[in-house]
Amino acid sequence: MAIVKAAATHQLYGELKAIVGQERVNDNQVIISAYSKDACHLEAERPGIVVMPKSVEEVQDIVRLCARSKTPIVPAGGRNGICGACLPRVPNAVMLDMVKMDRIIKIDEDVMTVTVEAGLRWAELIHRLNEKGYKLGFRGPYGGNVGTVGGSTSINSIGYAASKYGPSTEGVVSFEVVLASGNVVQTGTGWNPDAQLFGRYSTFFDMTGIFSGDHGTLGVKTKVTLKIYPKADYYTYGDFGFKTLEDATEAFLEVQKRGFTEELNLLVDRQSTETFFPGFLGKHPEINAMFASIVQETDQQLANRKMELIREIALKHAGKDLGNFASQMHWSEMFNLVQPLYNNGFWLNTCHLRPIPTIPIVMKRIWAIFKKHKLLENDIKYIASCLGSERAYATGWITIFIPTKEKMEYGLKVWNEMLDAIMDTGACPYWMGLLWEDRVLKKVRKPFIDTYWKIKQALDPDNIFAPEVFRGGP
Repeated sequence: MAIVKAAATHQLYGELKAIVGQERVNDNQVIISAYSKDACHLEAERPGIVVMPKSVEEVQDIVRLCARSKTPIVPAGGRNGICGACLPRVPNAVMLDMVKMDRIIKIDEDVMTVTVEAGLRWAELIHRLNEKGYKLGFRGPYGGNVGTVGGSTSINSIGYAASKYGPSTEGVVSFEVVLASGNVVQTGTGWNPDAQLFGRYSTFFDMTGIFSGDHGTLGVKTKVTLKIYPKADYYTYGDFGFKTLEDATEAFLEVQKRGFTEELNLLVDRQSTETFFPGFLGKHPEINAMFASIVQETDQQLANRKMELIREIALKHAGKDLGNFASQMHWSEMFNLVQPLYNNGFWLNTCHLRPIPTIPIVMKRIWAIFKKHKLLENDIKYIASCLGSERAYATGWITIFIPTKEKMEYGLKVWNEMLDAIMDTGACPYWMGLLWEDRVLKKVRKPFIDTYWKIKQALDPDNIFAPEVFRGGP
């Protein structure tokens, strides 16, 4: 950040510089502008100053400084999210850019965990574990070249391998968190200074769960301990097509219930497949929906047998074997599939969770919206896809791509109708951010949100961490 000289006008500039040094703090408007967005179109307040801590002690000093001066703090990771979760809601906030805290602290082979600093990117962690003969469960969001472990676990991120292992937070054993007081808490078995970080549920209540998905409102995550597994070198891939979404959904549900796959992706209609894999269904005019399945095992025979069972399930539900191009490309290009999709235009996304049997219900509503607004006639492409997530639910990603700035207003109208339809059909977003917050807060049961605010008041009495998040609006 020192390449662009700081303005040195923020009221905490001098004290922050004393904590981290001149190279890692900046309030120049060029820098502030770069930090005022994530990967979505949503806008909020700009941060007042950006600081990059490199240790938990620096985070503690920054938090104590902000607490004394009643200055808001907004923690941020790689800022590649698409919901506005890390954007400040109040002016003049201190944004903590955590990406300098990117070390692997310990790979504990005895209890099968890895402890990392919160700013470590998923792609780097996967590479380092692979060298040691291990893999993660959840393997990061689809933008894992940029996305950080702390950022993902702060917003319940879902992505690679969630079909088998669930969202990012399901793999968390322990957090190290700096509280508003500047004190540090370690969750799970971390309550015991003489114990290894081996278990999440231990002696007390699930304190790890309190900080999971908190959007940075309850403290600053500085370290995360995750479960690891033996490296698995054997893969099988399978693509299966169906004449109807109903048939595809039934097969998709059965495969997901059995837990065969590392990754199970459903493309709900022909247009979605064409946008993602142009020409893939050219020789299959009868196919209107498909799913791609990836099996990863430590034994080749076991991987083969699981794919045979998936094929049997697909055929039982009137499916057709389409080979393995889509599934193999999806997995082999891990973290690199997102960027090419921007060639279709700017994303307007609708990420959410839903029971798998409800997929055809929501898609009937969505297709009606697309038809009413003549989406394709207006050169707006879309991908409607679902990722099997842990047990018998799915992540729904229904994305429209706005090709030009001039069509953004039109696209936003369509998008907002999509968001309403998704909520009306029983969905639960897995993250909030500006994308979902107003709609979620209209639905949430009052005792639920009141309980959150009591926890917030107890942990952060001066409301310095990400203030106004979970209140609605920018």
